[in-house]
Amino acid sequence: MNWRALTGLLALATLVAAGCEQGSNNTAAVSGGKPLIAEPTTGVTFSEDFNPYDPNSVSSSMGTRSIVNEPLVEFDQLDPTPAGTHPWLATAFAFQNGGKDLQVTIRQNVKFNDGSAFGPADVAATFKAMQNPAADTPGVPPQASDPTVSGNTVTLHFQTPQFTGLWAILGTTYILKKSVADQIAANPKLTIANPVGTGPFMLKSYSSSLIKWKPNPYYWGGPPPESEIDTPAIATNAAASDALISGQLDWAGNDIPNVYANYVNLNPLTNHAWFASGSTVTLYFNLHPGNGGATGIGEAAVRRAVSYGVDRNALALLGESGYELPASSSSGLILPNQKAFLPADGSLTNDLSTSGSVPDGATAAASKLPAGADVYDILTGAGWKAPASSHYDATAKTFKSGGNCDGTNTANCWTKGGQIIKFSIYDPVPFSDYWENAALMSQELQPLGMDVTTKPAQGYSDWNTNLTSNPSSWQTIIHWGSGGSIPYIQYQDWLDGSSSTTAAHYIGFKHDGAQASLAKYASIDPSDNASLMAPVQELAKIMSTQVPMAPLLYGADWNVYSSAKYTGWPNQSHPYMNPSPSDPQMPYILMQLKPAA
Repeated sequence: MNWRALTGLLALATLVAAGCEQGSNNTAAVSGGKPLIAEPTTGVTFSEDFNPYDPNSVSSSMGTRSIVNEPLVEFDQLDPTPAGTHPWLATAFAFQNGGKDLQVTIRQNVKFNDGSAFGPADVAATFKAMQNPAADTPGVPPQASDPTVSGNTVTLHFQTPQFTGLWAILGTTYILKKSVADQIAANPKLTIANPVGTGPFMLKSYSSSLIKWKPNPYYWGGPPPESEIDTPAIATNAAASDALISGQLDWAGNDIPNVYANYVNLNPLTNHAWFASGSTVTLYFNLHPGNGGATGIGEAAVRRAVSYGVDRNALALLGESGYELPASSSSGLILPNQKAFLPADGSLTNDLSTSGSVPDGATAAASKLPAGADVYDILTGAGWKAPASSHYDATAKTFKSGGNCDGTNTANCWTKGGQIIKFSIYDPVPFSDYWENAALMSQELQPLGMDVTTKPAQGYSDWNTNLTSNPSSWQTIIHWGSGGSIPYIQYQDWLDGSSSTTAAHYIGFKHDGAQASLAKYASIDPSDNASLMAPVQELAKIMSTQVPMAPLLYGADWNVYSSAKYTGWPNQSHPYMNPSPSDPQMPYILMQLKPAA
């Protein structure tokens, strides 16, 4: 699908200002490079709103918040070592008070794009605004009190230790001018038509089909190499492919069908693609009362059966053109990156089938799964009656109903209390890969006795609005994960029902055990690997048994680009940053590029 591989995170005690600092610049910037045309995602309906804390604004939907409103630190989600931590609006940070306080040193001699001075008061006001849960889209942990300012430092005060919260706190909180932050605190949905920030670019012009960004003449890092950044509205992945081929697009953040044959191989000297694995793609289940009109998915057993019935190889090869690998663990951990956190007993290693129904490596004699953990045994064990004409092979542990369960004949469906397992998969048609995967899952699950259909969203904007604000309008959704160099990032998004801006909140998942394990995880210094194992594996087990989301694929950080205008892109041989053209890494990458000779 598209861009959101969000995350990286490094809980260092102190960050020392380093090589990315390029000096302050308080005079007019002059950039000589050509306009760079970047498309972070497809299917977004443009609106003249650049509020970085409204998830449905055009800058949030397109992932361009950070080129105007920068974060304090640029973390490379692919590199958890100190080399992947880059000082940005902050030059240093340090934990105090057992991890409950975070002191941040603010970069000096920085100006906003309107020429006014930036300083600690702006940072403090931005974090004060995050105390309004409706504004806290980054997921900043609950604060014990207002931030305090002393000289050039801001100290953030949290209710609990937050050693693992740096990605949300420093990496994806986009800093506002104090006057704007005060307005956001009172009205998180404030429409912002002329965004003010410290980033390398500022708004040049807006139309419903094209947004142009010009260099910020006061940028602290010096003039950006690009004379302009253009972000066009592109309807579909196929249209993005056409634009790349015709030279009308330089950088794309979505799945381009057959990208090597259709783009890279046409001119290998300038056309490139690099897809790093950065997240876990899952199937979200609507767990709000009524389940959006679905039946059955309110039961964890049904959700597990759905997960075990999916042919993940088909999703990877047909839906994702082989660019994403099938998920193999119900834990949701990004593998192999996070394999060290899997339980030593092997219970969550290869426990998901990549071919549907039969877990990889499982045999009748020695299965790595709990007893009977396949579609047939899970559902019969939960009191569901198998389709009348079904066939179950106990030796091979495979199950098929006698015909498709498509709602026309309930004899082909699992039944319980007069209900069948019935739900639709709601995703945008412009996301060609997700839409193909939704169709594949319908084709795979109907023969297993579940009435699974597809429901089209016409674009990203209506889909995301319904996900975040209208739970009665959808039943299940294929969605990328938050990614992360540590498991906390995705688990906090999936399992933290206490926040109003997490996936857990959007799907209606609440679990006391998950909250306790997340709090325990956040209180442990990440360098203490031995202590981290217990809460991570508690969260992995909750993910596996409760299945609020079913892991499907290891998601790519989509990145297709041309070096005809600019060189210096992150790639396999120089993987200096998550390569997708999206927040929060866009300003970091844009400042590394150089005009092609």
